[in-house]
Formats: sequence, structure tokens, C-alpha cells
Amino acid sequence: MEETNGICVLYETLQRATSQNPEVLKGAEHKLASWENQNGFYTALLKIIANPSFDLNTRFLAAIHLKNGIEKHWRKTPNCIISDEERAAIKGSLEQIMLVEPAINIVTQLAIVISKIARLEIREWPSLLPCLLEWIRSSDVDKQYRALLVTYHVIKILSTKRLTGDRKIFQDMAKEIFDYLCGLWDTLFLDWASSGASGDSIYRAHYSLKVLRILCVRGYKTPHESDSVKKFMFTVMQRAKETLEIRSTRQDTSTLLEKHIITMWKVVADLLEIHPLSFVPFLSTGLEFAAYFGFSEEGRALVFERVAIHSLNLMKAIILCTEFRAPRTLEANIGGRRSSVSMATPETSPLTYEAAEVKNRFFTDETLTVLVRVLATRYLPLTQAELESWNEDPEEFALRMEESGETWKYNLRQSAETLFVTLFKEFHKSVDVLLGLLNEFQAPLKDPQDLQTILAKDALYNAAGITAYELYDEFSFDSWLTATLIHELSLPVPVLHRRITWLVGQWTGVKVSPDSRPTIYALLRSGLSSPDIVVRLSSSQALRLCLDDFEFVPEQFLPFMQDTFHYLFGLLKDVRESDNKMRVLHTMSFLIERMGPQIKTSAQIASLTQYLPLLWNTEHNMLKAAVVSTCIQLVHALGTDALALREFVFPIIRIATDLNTPEHVYLLEDGLDLWHALMEYAPDPPEDSFIQLVDNLIPLLTISTEHLKPSVALVNCYALVYPEVFAERFGALVCAELNSSINDMRVEGITMVLRGVETLLRTSPTSGPHAVKPIIGKIFQAAHDGLDTPMLLSLYLSVVSRLLLISEPVFQLGLEFVASSEGKTTHEVLTTITDVMCNKVSYIVQPERKKLISIALLKLMSTCEQNVLHRLCGIFLAVAETLNDIMKSDLTGKFIDSLCVIDFESTRDSDEVVTENDLRKKRLAARDVVYTVDLVQLFRNEVNNLRIRVGDAHFTELLSTVDVETMQMAKPFLE
Repeated sequence: MEETNGICVLYETLQRATSQNPEVLKGAEHKLASWENQNGFYTALLKIIANPSFDLNTRFLAAIHLKNGIEKHWRKTPNCIISDEERAAIKGSLEQIMLVEPAINIVTQLAIVISKIARLEIREWPSLLPCLLEWIRSSDVDKQYRALLVTYHVIKILSTKRLTGDRKIFQDMAKEIFDYLCGLWDTLFLDWASSGASGDSIYRAHYSLKVLRILCVRGYKTPHESDSVKKFMFTVMQRAKETLEIRSTRQDTSTLLEKHIITMWKVVADLLEIHPLSFVPFLSTGLEFAAYFGFSEEGRALVFERVAIHSLNLMKAIILCTEFRAPRTLEANIGGRRSSVSMATPETSPLTYEAAEVKNRFFTDETLTVLVRVLATRYLPLTQAELESWNEDPEEFALRMEESGETWKYNLRQSAETLFVTLFKEFHKSVDVLLGLLNEFQAPLKDPQDLQTILAKDALYNAAGITAYELYDEFSFDSWLTATLIHELSLPVPVLHRRITWLVGQWTGVKVSPDSRPTIYALLRSGLSSPDIVVRLSSSQALRLCLDDFEFVPEQFLPFMQDTFHYLFGLLKDVRESDNKMRVLHTMSFLIERMGPQIKTSAQIASLTQYLPLLWNTEHNMLKAAVVSTCIQLVHALGTDALALREFVFPIIRIATDLNTPEHVYLLEDGLDLWHALMEYAPDPPEDSFIQLVDNLIPLLTISTEHLKPSVALVNCYALVYPEVFAERFGALVCAELNSSINDMRVEGITMVLRGVETLLRTSPTSGPHAVKPIIGKIFQAAHDGLDTPMLLSLYLSVVSRLLLISEPVFQLGLEFVASSEGKTTHEVLTTITDVMCNKVSYIVQPERKKLISIALLKLMSTCEQNVLHRLCGIFLAVAETLNDIMKSDLTGKFIDSLCVIDFESTRDSDEVVTENDLRKKRLAARDVVYTVDLVQLFRNEVNNLRIRVGDAHFTELLSTVDVETMQMAKPFLE
């Protein structure tokens, strides 16, 4: 673009791009995007940025476009649009603009631009680092601040490079500037400390420290071997204490000062995390550093919350650091003598032993007593702010107190709890300290107005809950429950009510006797009926843990089921937060699942089914997922009565399984489970409404193997519920979709597909063979090759056998497909498949499949094809081996085909839940050829028929091809 005119046009376009009018903004952005690939565009942007007479917002937008363009187009490629001359001009302009630009937000954007260029070609920009160092050494405060800002962004992005050459450059750079920056930071700190107020010094000191934080952990391979780093680390910990003391004296609560203090803690934490062995020389000081600010009265008086969190997390990280644990020594019997065997390896560093020794000296019984007591009495009690939050917004309070995951990184309560648990796991002395504290407060609460005692008990009960597994052998929860907790629940103290119900949930899965469980269920029922919403939510969560326990016995809970479900439903309606509704729904789902059909007697089930549609209409997708999950359990619990939910459930399934809806991302898995559950209980005769959902099923068969299993399971269900209708209308489409993706499947996926195809053939002998035409080519090819594992090959051969038995035209079509691809005749293909069936049947484990293949072989024998009759020995051997596997003696001692005497109705009265689909499967099996055809009789009949068809002379000649051993095996079954 032309020099002056082009810049004016660009400036005007950038101005329009800052407009609040969407149409003007969109047109300007489109024009700017079209200019990105023009030579000189980024130089023009820099000229606009450098002109202070232009509008500030427009110049800032130009800086952002420059940053984004450099990110996309600076890397040298064959189609690179930025010439070498423009690159040099941009670098030179950036160095100049940084010194004079008054707007700090633009300076920050340009600093990022410089860092992105430096990451790609630091070697081609040799003037950058000397220039930055020169600016840093400048006496001009403003210039020095800008230089530190740019240096921080450059160092930050260069530290991410991982190639050896790049790492070497970065380490050389670190050694060159580290000492000077350390001195500068300390000087600026002292200047701030002596000035009596926050000023420019703290800004520059902050960026100096941020650069040093990166250099000390990324710029040195072994930081502890550098005297400069060692001095810096000790200085950081000393300056952190001094800064907090000055902050307290001056009452300075500025955000920048707090950030600077936190950065000091991050310097220590980073070295521990990235170079744990290099932290060993500072380990003793680091432990004292964390203990002073986290546990001493003087230190805790100086800190603000984030410093306390970092102090606790630092101590926890030191305790858990694997590099600080000396290898264990095991006692072993060697040569009849007891000897100690060290688990140390040649790679074990001497620093590891040194660290272990430092930890042993620090964590004495006295120190552990202090740590546990301070955590239990200072950090775990509810604060005044938390109590106010309880009163003002109880639901939000309940949610915040249930937070987990990574919240210990920024939440004081969670960081204290995780450190508390860590102490108990690592040091047994912690158990004794907590037991002593519990004994101090063992007596039941007498005065419900004694808030101090209430909060102390709440904290200790919290401690006993989070360390339940560590207290397992030291503590009788049953005795505590009956002697103290039950009494305190009778007092009007919601704080203890909440904590006791929570405590019960923590201990139920750890150590609770069966006799105490009814007491616990009554306790939780009482909590759910509390007028306090926080107590009710805590009771709901505790109940979920009780229901999810391995030792839960439904019969024990049955007397409490009606009331509990009633109170849960009331809580579900009363809470307003979606997250809380979701949690209560999960508890109700567990209750419905664990109680099964017994839940049908609850009067609240009908109310719940009417309330769920209201929850479904929310915009909260995770709450919708909870609704779907609850519906799944309702369907299983209601059984055939679940069809009453169809008006509500069918639209849910349609939305959850439709790949075109945004909700399917959250709901697809549960939607498929709900769909399958409904199909399991579909009545006979079925309703046509289920067929309307099939349109959603077809696309699911190819999206991913993750959803293949439930999708194929649905295909099987539809084949059972609508045998002929499904095969005729959708079978070919289903098989075509499966055929398109079967090559990309693993063995497990192919197995599911083949079982689905076999189900279509079994349920629909008329339409099924035509439905599977799209996939039979690959099935017959695999059967012809005979190279798969026995399990997979047995499925291929089973499908081929069923086609042979029920549809010879489709069977012939499969032979023709393989003949075409292999360049053979159909007779040759049939011969090869017959050989595979004869040779591989002995490797098949399932007797049902062996019998099916044997029946198919006898069917082939009955065709009197010469190529098949030449394999008479193999057919006799396969059938005889199968008969040896399936023949069993009955009560009279007579040998019979054991697969023909299975009573498929005998399991109807068993304890397991039998769905409508289970009954359909039994009826299908009862008429299956495998279970209805007596193989012995069929063998005799087909051999006699063969004799009649070919004549005695030819038959005798054929029998002569059967070897003596095979004939001896087959003869008992032919007599």
C-alpha cells in the first residue's frame, strides 16, 4: 500500500473496527483480514502505533492486530509474506517505540510481539539482548521498567523451548543476566523498604523477581550448584519475611505488593517442584519458612490468606516429595541369618539421604503435635465469614464446602485439609494427637449457645472424617455414635447437625457395624427433615455414600425408604441452584437403583415423574444429564410399568441421541442407556412408538467405537422386539453402516457387529438374509481366509452357517462375492470354506457354535457336491468331535444331545430380575436350530440319505476315504 495514503486508509479502517455498530465492525474486520497477506501491512501498523497523535484505542487495536499477525505469519515458510527487509524494519521500530510509547497497555502488547519474534529467531536478532540489558542498566526509571517488562515476556517464552541448542542459549543467557538482576531486585527492594511508601521501585522489583523466578528454575540444569542461585533463594525467603513485616507495619494492602509477596513463595515452590534435589540445601530453611508463616502465632499474624495457602501447600509438597524419601530397608533371611537389605539403587542420590535426615530432624513428636493442633484448632473451624455465608446464602455455602479436586491450590480450608491428611498418612504420631484432642471434647455438648465449643467440635469431627481410614484401627465409631453423636443431634445446633451427618457418610464405608446401620439411616432421615437447607443437603450427600457402600443391605433400609424418599423429593423441589438439584437427583438415583422394584411402593414416585419434566426444561446440561440418569433407574425399577413415562422419556431420548443437537455432547451416553432400558421392558406386542426412534440409531453406528457397543445392543433389542419389521425396513441400512466402518474396528468391535448380524438372522429368517446383504461380502471373505482368532472366526463361520441353513440364494451371493475378488469359481470358494469349517471347528470353544457349524456341514454334505463329498472325512471328524463335546448322559444313563434338553423357562422364578427382553431371548433360543435339532439323529439321517442318493457302491467308495480313527469316532453315533 502507498505510504501516506495507505496509512490513512488503514487508520480509518482500524477506527471503524473499534465501532460499537456490528455492521461497521464486521466490514472493517473483513477488510483488515484481507490486508493481512499484503506486503508492508505490519510496517504500516507499527507506524500507526508509533504516532501518538492518533486515537489511543485505535493504536491499541493496531498493536493487537500486529501481535496476531506476527503469530501467524512471522515463521519463515515458502509462502511467507513478510520480506527480510520488512522483518529488519519491524525489529528496529519495535526497539525504538518501546522507549517512547506512553501507553502501558500498548507497551505490553509490543513486549509480547518482541517475545514471539525472539522465540522464532533469537539467533537472527543479536541486538535484542544487549539492548535490553542496556535499558535495564539505565538510570531512567521509565526506560528500566519497560526493559524489565519486555525481558520478562522474552524470558518467559524462551524458557518454553526444549531443543538442546535452544536450552543451551537460554542457560547462557541466564548466567549472563542473573547476577545483575539479583542485585537490581535487592536494591529496588531496599529502596522500597526505606522509602516508606509504595512507588516505582516495587513495580520494577516485581518484574525483576518474575524474571528471576523463571531463570533460577529454567536457566540452570542443577540450580543448587550455582552460588548465585543459592544466595538468591536464601535472600528470597528472608525478604519475604521482611516484606510481610513492612506490609503489616504500614497497613499496605495494595494488590501489587501482595502479588510480589506471592511471587516470592512461587519462587520457592517452583524450585521444589521442578528441581527437588536442588531444593535440598534449602530444605531446612524451607520447612522453617513454611512452619513460621503457617503455624506460629507471630507468622500467622503477618500473612494474608494466599500466603497461608502457599505456606501449607509448601509443607505438603515437601512431605510428599518422593526424592526426599530414603530407600527402605527390608529384613530378609539370607543363608539362615537375618539381614537388612537396602532398596537403594545406583541412581539414588546422596541428596536424597540428606533430605530424609533433614525431614526426620524437623518432624519430631513435638513439631507434629503443634502442626496437628494448629490445623485442627485454627484452620479447620468454620470462620465468621463462612457462618455469615451460611445464613445469607445456604445453598452457595453448601456447594463451596463440598468443593474438591484442585481447590487446595487456592482455597485455605481445602489446603489445610489436604495437609492434615498428608500428616496422618506419613506420621503415625498425628493419630495420637488427634485422639487426644477428641478426648478433650468427648463429653456431649451441654450448652447449645456455646459457639466456641460448637466450632471446636465441628473442626474435630471434620478432622475425624477426613482421616477415617487412618483412624480405622484406633477408633470405635459405633461407640462414639451412640455415646455422643446421637445426643448432639437432639440439640438445636445446625452446625453440628451438618457435620455429624457428613461424618456418618465418611465413616460408613470405612468401619461401621451392620447393627449400627439402622441407627445411621434414622439419623440421616432426621437430617433430611431438618428446617436448615444446609443440613438437608449434607444429609443427602451422606445418604448417597451409604447407598453406594458395598455392604449396603436393602432390607435394612426398607423401613426408612418411604420417609427418606419423601424428604429427598421435598429437598429436590426446595433447592434452587442447579448444582444442588443435580446432587439431590444423584442421591435419588442411587436410592432407586439400590432398592430396585421395591421403590415402586413409594408414594413419591408418581410425583417425581411429574416433576422431572420441569427440571428437563432447564438450560443446565449437566442437570439434564442427571435427569436422564434418574430416568434410567426409574425405568429399571418400574419394569414394564415404565411405559407410563414414554410421553416424557421419548422426547428426551430423541434429543439426547440426535447428533444434530448441541445437547448430545453431554447426554448421548446416558441417552443410549435410557433407550436401551426402555427397550428391555418393551411389552409384547410392542408399540409402534419405539420404531420412530430408529432414525437416530443409524448415524450412531459409525461415529465412534465408544458408542458402538450400546448402539449394536439397541440393534439387537429392535431385532428381538420387531423381528420382521426392523429387518425389512432398517436391516439393510444398519448393515451398510456397519460394513463401512468394520475395517477400522478392533476385535471387540467386530465381535459386537457379527453378533448383531447373527441376531438379525435368528430373529428374522425371512427378511434377515436380505438385510445382511451389504455386509456378507466381508463375512464370507473372512470365512474363506480363515486367518482370524478362533473366537472371531467362530462368529464368521456361524453367520455363514446360518445363511446356508435359512437362505441358500443369499449364501450363493456370498460365494459369488468372494469368487469375484479372488478370481475363483464359486465351487472353489465353497470348497475352501468347507475346509476351513472342518479344520477350525476343533479350535472353537463354544459348544453351541460347534454344533451350528456341524449342522451346516451336514447340510453341505446333503447337496452331494463332489467337491464337498471329497471332504467327507473332515465332515465326519468335525461332527464326531462336536458330538463328543455335547453328548451327556441323562438320568437313565442314556447319552443324549445336551443342547436339546435345556429348559429355557426354568429361570423365570429365579431371584434375578428378568426383563421382557430376557424372555424374548429365551423364546428365541427355544426355537433355534442349535437347541431344537438333535445332532445325533441328524447325523444318522443325513448319512443314510447320502447312501440312498449316491448308491451303495459309491457310498462304500466314499467311506473308504475316511480314515480308521475318524470312522471309529463316528461309528457309535451312526449305529
